[in-house]
Amino acid sequence: MKLTQLRIQNFRSCRNVSLEIGDMHALVGGNNAGKSSVLRALDFLFNPSTKSLNEETFWNKDVSLEIRVEALFTGLSDKEKEALAGCLKADGTFHMARSAKMVAKGENAAADEGEEKIAIGQHYKQPIPAPEWLQDSKINGKNITEWWKEKGQLVIDGVSFANSWPAESKKPGVEDWKEKAKQFVVANAAKIPMEDAWIDNPKGYANVLKATLPFFILVPAVRDVAEESKGTKSSPFGKLLFAILDTVADAKKKKIELILSELSKQMNRQGGAKRVPLIADTETQLNKLLGDFFAGCDLEIEFQTPTLEVLLSAPKLFIDDGFRNSVENKGHGLQRAVIFTILRRYAEFMTSTPEGKKRSLILGVEEPELYMHPQAQRTIRRVFRKIVEGNDQIVFSTHSSLLVDVAYFDEIIRLESRVEMAGAKKVTQSEAWQLPMAKMIGDIEARIPKLKGKVTPESMRDLYSHAYNPRRNEGFFASKIILVEGLTEEYSLPIYADVIADCAFDPQNISVVECGGKGAMDRLYRVFNELHIPCYLLLDYDTGNADKDIIAKSKELLVFGGESPDEPKGLLVADRVACFRQTWEKDLRNETPDVEALTAAARKDLGLNSDSGKPLIARHIARKLTSQKVPIVPPSVEKIIKQAVAVKWEKSCLQIS
Repeated sequence: MKLTQLRIQNFRSCRNVSLEIGDMHALVGGNNAGKSSVLRALDFLFNPSTKSLNEETFWNKDVSLEIRVEALFTGLSDKEKEALAGCLKADGTFHMARSAKMVAKGENAAADEGEEKIAIGQHYKQPIPAPEWLQDSKINGKNITEWWKEKGQLVIDGVSFANSWPAESKKPGVEDWKEKAKQFVVANAAKIPMEDAWIDNPKGYANVLKATLPFFILVPAVRDVAEESKGTKSSPFGKLLFAILDTVADAKKKKIELILSELSKQMNRQGGAKRVPLIADTETQLNKLLGDFFAGCDLEIEFQTPTLEVLLSAPKLFIDDGFRNSVENKGHGLQRAVIFTILRRYAEFMTSTPEGKKRSLILGVEEPELYMHPQAQRTIRRVFRKIVEGNDQIVFSTHSSLLVDVAYFDEIIRLESRVEMAGAKKVTQSEAWQLPMAKMIGDIEARIPKLKGKVTPESMRDLYSHAYNPRRNEGFFASKIILVEGLTEEYSLPIYADVIADCAFDPQNISVVECGGKGAMDRLYRVFNELHIPCYLLLDYDTGNADKDIIAKSKELLVFGGESPDEPKGLLVADRVACFRQTWEKDLRNETPDVEALTAAARKDLGLNSDSGKPLIARHIARKLTSQKVPIVPPSVEKIIKQAVAVKWEKSCLQIS
């Protein structure tokens, strides 16, 4: 089975967050946006425990609310369907929920006398007959009396439920009615209107879930590797060891148990003459001393026979990187690598062997890039990709542009924290934004009808694959984005913005993303805009360029930005787009004092010939102009920056077929 939908209500910052879940997702967003809340909501769903819940777990600390985490699972195997028989929806999917609420004395057995406690509930969704007289929970003596008086209401599509009894029969009893209702539903399944309803806290359900749901392992951002590498059944390493133990042949287990039993005998009295002398002598001396107080008493030292499980619970990991030492005494980066190595091996085992592949795995990781150098971060991404290829799932939070990819825009879940006033009190809640692959395919097919039916997820990834670049990926983490054609604008704009009041980019989390030319500007705009990141376009119209395709693309982008496609008479600065009539370099020459001297100095300082290095020259000039006692910013650049900083998200720009 796979988790495909998730809804989180009243859990930490998540007031009401709904997500589509695929094989792998990166949770991005600023600090306190809700990334950790999503991961811990998943942990609560799969590993419910009151120990992880407190007042702070409830949204806005409002303990009058009910926490609820709902999940939809699809693609169930025959074995999983068998295990969850009676708990499935009509389409064979499994829709479940975990809840938590604060209860007082007498409301729940979990509550101690005079105390409030958090009680956990479990629920599943199942289709039930719409008529109340067929619903098990609604059948009681009072309702039967009313229904039996008006037997005309007990009819569905010409079939009367009352005919289940002889005409002269007296009012049926509750249990008889319930049994006949079940038979009636089976016999008339195609005619009976059904509705989905939640079934709350059924008996034995928790144990069924424990044995059937995917494993969920959460790796927090700060985790002691010594705990992670213990052989306990709750740690990834322990789960790996015990999963492997399940595959050990019975004959091998018995052989090990015989060895352990013999060892136990030699530690205890049943070992006779073979007993360890030091233990026997110690026991004798203790009995002599005890006899001084209580004559006739016999003190026996007895050691419990060690089991294979006990032995597996006490391993210790060592690393030899030139100096052999326990793993917890190594650097944080190496410790983190060990954790991922354990997880990777666990995933490989669980996905590659018939014995191991009993349940699927969902891995939740908080900031996997912590303590990792760039090359290691890219390795982590490859490891994650390998794990999901084995039919498991990964959800991770990150602040690293190396762990996301524009070509995999559908794997991004962007979270944003929104502050509102509730009376005189500030409240915060998280919002989540996604861009499903189907939505992007629908857009391109609507814009280009000849492609209808020909666009695939693979072809979409190919279309965006050129854009993989940590600088471009940085846009996913921005509050606003300025999309520019090339490096000239990317290098220069931030320098000018730093000296304009209230316009510095970094403090406002604004990114300048170069698109490698006009061709990709609208594509990147669509991705970022659909994740609710306000975007501003800056381009050259390239008046006078003989390449008609370039001019056509300029016209297209102006229309895309909500403006006329006509050639601008001068600099165009609009709400969502700015356009130079010719190019950045040509249009700013008249606004740049001593431009020839500055250009010549830049070429000399940078060792450039006259035909190269335009972005470097533009950056050099920007630094020279802004480093003066009174910083100079070309008026056109200042106008563009102020408008770009003020840009707001408006609406979706997609056309959906």
